[in-house]
Amino acid sequence: MKINISLVDDETLITELLTNFLQQDAAIEVLAAYNKGEDFLNALEQQIALPDLFVFDYRIGDTDGLELLKKMRQRGINIPVILLSSHYNDSLISFIVKTGFAAFLPKNIKPTILIEVIHEVYTKGFYLLPAQFEQLREQILIKNQPLTTDLKLALSEREIEVLQLIAQQKTGKEIADILFLSPKTVEGHKNSLFIKTGAKNVVGLIVYGVQNKLLSIDEIAL
Repeated sequence: MKINISLVDDETLITELLTNFLQQDAAIEVLAAYNKGEDFLNALEQQIALPDLFVFDYRIGDTDGLELLKKMRQRGINIPVILLSSHYNDSLISFIVKTGFAAFLPKNIKPTILIEVIHEVYTKGFYLLPAQFEQLREQILIKNQPLTTDLKLALSEREIEVLQLIAQQKTGKEIADILFLSPKTVEGHKNSLFIKTGAKNVVGLIVYGVQNKLLSIDEIAL
């Protein structure tokens, strides 16, 4: 099964080069490339060629990837988005947590690494570079707060089990097999976790789990 992706970048040369390189991987198919935010939003409205994940540039003409992500979510489209930026900094890991991007990468990243990230996001929902993971550990340890009784009661025992397995980077199918559940039931628990915690992505769930003593920082798999 191919991983279908769409690219959004205002530089035609970049989208053409990325398309040619990414499709050298037999598992990846580039469905569409948009050079204008308006064209991308029109395609969303018509649900033309919705992919498994998107790759956005941060700056896209007179708009940006963050604004497009917000408009996607407002339309109820929860497809993962990998963000590329020429203004990348390892310390911006909190940006990923707050905005809901599945991965945040420097625009000059090696294409071979981008392919690895695409596979990781497709199977596990998020990806952190090693330096980002260390930043996340430090920020969690600094801000670590005790769990309140209300928060303990908010999540069911099964939801906590799912959260712990997500932190180990288990896929939905792997979680289903481990807990003897159907993939659909696991997806339901994940959706419930997002609603109850207010997290916007998997990284946000993990931060919530550690800060509320449901996960140990050492249990998180990179």
